[in-house]
Amino acid sequence: MKYSVNRGSTSFFVTSPLPCPYLDGQVERRLVVELKGWDGISLHDTLSRVGFRRSHGIVYAPICPSCSACLAVRTVVGEFKPSASQKRVIRINKDIVVNKRPALATHEQYALFVKYQESRHRGGDMATMDYYDYQALIEETTVNTFILEYRDLDHLVGACIVDEMADGLSAVYSFFDP
Repeated sequence: MKYSVNRGSTSFFVTSPLPCPYLDGQVERRLVVELKGWDGISLHDTLSRVGFRRSHGIVYAPICPSCSACLAVRTVVGEFKPSASQKRVIRINKDIVVNKRPALATHEQYALFVKYQESRHRGGDMATMDYYDYQALIEETTVNTFILEYRDLDHLVGACIVDEMADGLSAVYSFFDP
């Protein structure tokens, strides 16, 4: 961390420049806040409304000086209208069953997570996560979290780590069978 600013009981940190996990040749920096203590849940709710994302016990926002490609998106479900291509994807995947599961890591999820990382993010920081790192991603948080599992028959084909917030849901991380 480069430096910190303390505002009462909450400290904000700025990371040193790191390779961007999404755009080759780009550098990223993040504004980071640890979620801890009695106000962790409300802090998460507040910061997520202004573009922060959660990973483990922190929330962060990209503050890259030469790039603004990473954008947080909030969808009002009642106003969402799927496009023609989204309707096609829904139709093709009509047999997929979604189950809400508690925020407990499983070896089956981890195997799919590894397969996804090797296919989509080889060399990224999450690609080196072992089972216990994956377990910490899901289980070590002050935020109310659950997992959506997507299954084709009994085969796990996707998962999404989801946080419950005061005004909706937040997809923390999604992965699928590539």
